[in-house]
Amino acid sequence: MEEGKKDVPVKTEKFEEQLKEWGVDLEKLKSRANKAKTDVKAEIDREVSALRAKLNEAEKKLEELKTAGGAASGEMKKGIENAWSELKMALDSAKSKFK
Repeated sequence: MEEGKKDVPVKTEKFEEQLKEWGVDLEKLKSRANKAKTDVKAEIDREVSALRAKLNEAEKKLEELKTAGGAASGEMKKGIENAWSELKMALDSAKSKFK
């Protein structure tokens, strides 16, 4: 560890719970797509695919955060919080769009 930097424990439980919840939301959207008309189904499928990619990236960042050293964890936390914010906005938008 570098001189002057302290280990910054990062609690990942809230991130893990949020990922699970968003995974459920994606499955609900996918279910709606399966029941929708062809044109709407294609649009929902595209949204779900894009959101799944973002969710997978968030899961990857979370794993990196969990394995990072203390000082790096604090820096990485800022990045993951930004990714979380973007993912939340995209999911909220998709959910309201396909109600």
